Amino acid sequence: MLALAVLGLAWFATDQGLGLQLVAWQRDLHRALTEAIAYLDAVPSATAWLSLLGLSFGYGVFHAAGPGHGKAVLSTYLLSQGGALRRALLLSCLASLLQALVAIALVTVLVHGLGWLTRQAMGSVIWLEQASYLLVAMLGLWLCWRALAHSRHHAAAHDHDHDHHECDCAHHLTPRQADDWRSALAVVASIGIRPCSGSVLLVGAASLLGHYWAGVLAVLAMAVGTALTVSALALASVMARGWAERRLQRSLHGSGITRCLRLAGFAGGLLILILGLSLFMAGIHAPADIPLLDAAPTSSSSPFGG
Repeated sequence: MLALAVLGLAWFATDQGLGLQLVAWQRDLHRALTEAIAYLDAVPSATAWLSLLGLSFGYGVFHAAGPGHGKAVLSTYLLSQGGALRRALLLSCLASLLQALVAIALVTVLVHGLGWLTRQAMGSVIWLEQASYLLVAMLGLWLCWRALAHSRHHAAAHDHDHDHHECDCAHHLTPRQADDWRSALAVVASIGIRPCSGSVLLVGAASLLGHYWAGVLAVLAMAVGTALTVSALALASVMARGWAERRLQRSLHGSGITRCLRLAGFAGGLLILILGLSLFMAGIHAPADIPLLDAAPTSSSSPFGG
């Protein structure tokens, strides 16, 4: 199980060759998105709408299939901490929706409210990206602390008998369940706070052509595509953990299984902590330009605003 997490981190966070190829493909897709907005502006027809929404959905699927820290965090969290299939789907959808809403809010505030150019708004994504990495590191630290705290509590529980038990009634959450949901929401926040640059580009370009709501709908369609791909990864992570637990049950019993799962929880938190810190430090030294905009039109009529 830990090997799967390590491989996932290696794939999502360090594949430089594939990353460069994906940047080139994203440039082409960004250009296609702006052309779809321009086509809708020139010919506001059902065909233009379908083209824009379909391309946005496809972009979301494609973008989510590539390397990214959000998918590494989600898969490592589900592999090491566990969770039901329904919960994995919910986390995937919430993270994708939050990314879309943050992109929409960013353009609404910066471009419409403060008069920034779309290029400037996209440049501000780097600050949200760094904040996202810090949240990832904090999440990893909390998961490590929680694993150690639960281990100490479990050890202490063997020294004496409890006079009472936590109520497992359906009318409220137990402390453990509440703790799990807090960590799950932290995963959503750490992933969703960093919007996709394509979403910011799309809303900004649509706004400057007078089609703000078309951009909003297109970004939501993009979020659906993203959620579809991320959900598949999340489900695979949950099923992989279930397979690993079944293997453990065949070879270990009782406290042995519990210790292995707690060790996996700590190791998963440690991996997430290392990932967040390493990405944050790398982001500090990263160039400040926006390579995805290099292929954008430079004429005065550009939807990028300059």
